[in-house]
Amino acid sequence: MEVVFCTVTTGKLVNRGFLNGPVCPIYGFGMVIVLLVLGRFSDNLWLLFFGGMLLTTALELVGGWALKKFFHTTWWDYSEEPFNIGGYVCLKFSLAWGFCVVAAVRVLHTAVETFVHWLPFVLGVVLLCILMAYFLADTIVTVMTIRKLNRNLSIINEMAAKMRRDSDALSGGLGRLALKADEKFTEHKQELDEKTAAGRAAFEEKLHEQRDQLLEKREEHRVQIQQAAETLRAEWLKRTSKLQRHTQRRLFRAFPGMRNERDNDALHRVRTWLEEMKKR
Repeated sequence: MEVVFCTVTTGKLVNRGFLNGPVCPIYGFGMVIVLLVLGRFSDNLWLLFFGGMLLTTALELVGGWALKKFFHTTWWDYSEEPFNIGGYVCLKFSLAWGFCVVAAVRVLHTAVETFVHWLPFVLGVVLLCILMAYFLADTIVTVMTIRKLNRNLSIINEMAAKMRRDSDALSGGLGRLALKADEKFTEHKQELDEKTAAGRAAFEEKLHEQRDQLLEKREEHRVQIQQAAETLRAEWLKRTSKLQRHTQRRLFRAFPGMRNERDNDALHRVRTWLEEMKKR
């Protein structure tokens, strides 16, 4: 339902899961918990609806908090929705989960249960082992990619801060130089008016020369800023593999509102670089 909702609202089909593959752990665990707790009450529509709503909402709340705690990242944010708790859950989606639980238990699970009972036991064990191995591999790759991303974000943030300090120092120097040039022009304005035409022309030429030097330094500063940005991008490319960049791009698509609590400026840079690479 979430994939359909996001496809309709954004016009793009996006894998909304935390992992790269089609497995979505938070929904899988949510369904297992619902079946364990409420499976025997499947005939009670209201208990199934409200119980399922509470269980899945609690899981989403804990899951969102845990992801933020472990990865220092906010993956989804319902802060602007009415009746939300910490931005992790909100009433609108909690009601949606209640309807989903009723549909899943009453309709989907019956079909799944029938299929599982139909499978030969040995084949079921083999499939279970294969799927679990795939699930664990996907989890390991995703977690390692996110941890690597967080380390890279810290490095990029530190490099950007140093470059910003250097740039601010240079900008301050250029500003002082421009101020001195203006002060000098003001101080000598009366003297300039009293000079002969030849002397005034020579003085004006000297002032123009100083201003040209100032403009040249500003252009050098602009080039240095561009080179610093390219240095950051090159450092990020050196530290990430093609698979990691693919995973990062998918995570940005799945969680467009993702924010890093410590290095969000660096996260924005990485998002921009990935979008630029996609356009090339």
